[in-house]
Amino acid sequence: MKVGIAQIRPKLLNVENNLDLHLKYINNAREKGLDIIVFPELSLTGYLTGWMTPIVALDLHSYEIKKILDSSKGMAVVFGAIIEENGQFYNSAVFVEDGEIRGIHKKVYLPTYGMFDEGRFFTAGSSFNLIHSRLGKFGILICEDAWHLDSYLSYADADYILLIANNPLRVVISDNSVNVWHRIASIPPLFFGIPTIYANRVGVEDGIIFFGGSRVINGDGSVEAEGKIFEEDFITAEIKPHKSRAAKYKSATLREHLNAIRKNPR
Repeated sequence: MKVGIAQIRPKLLNVENNLDLHLKYINNAREKGLDIIVFPELSLTGYLTGWMTPIVALDLHSYEIKKILDSSKGMAVVFGAIIEENGQFYNSAVFVEDGEIRGIHKKVYLPTYGMFDEGRFFTAGSSFNLIHSRLGKFGILICEDAWHLDSYLSYADADYILLIANNPLRVVISDNSVNVWHRIASIPPLFFGIPTIYANRVGVEDGIIFFGGSRVINGDGSVEAEGKIFEEDFITAEIKPHKSRAAKYKSATLREHLNAIRKNPR
């Protein structure tokens, strides 16, 4: 699978500008013959939407969604948006392919500590469900989701994990957040042999600095590509299935987890 990550600098609350940026990168991905392009969390709106959240929220019939659907012919596109459903607003990752929506992941764990206050503005999603594509089975994590172990167990049977984020530069567990998030992105390969596509943004919002450093990590843990720090970047890589198959075969964690599921199906 040929994958691209658009490590962009979205403009806060400027959906029109951000849509143009998405379409530019999608066109670039098509010219490069990529199978999938992945954007960061809330890539259409920026992060600190606050009380303006209802103004920049979209429904699935919005002009912006339609434009991205139209641009996705022959490939897959994953982007971040605020999706409104029944008067509720969700921090969402939208997976589109060949002009159709294949699935939407609504962020389950909304941080409300330190500089984060997402629980005030968003409704939490309730589940982690695989998204089925012609490319395989995808599990999506949005930022804080990746700090919770049940997220990974829900996706143990995935072919790929997509981790999209708005990660700021700060001290986390006595280390800088760049190193911490690179370790987090390595969890699916380490325990389950699942390749991970980690897409983080860059730029500054209200003094918060987002660092980038996106990565494509193969199933054996090898880093196939890495984005620049603090700069916009477009990274591409190829994920080779045989590396994942070998890593999954060696994973006792995966084998025991799947055996437990078979013995005690939900």
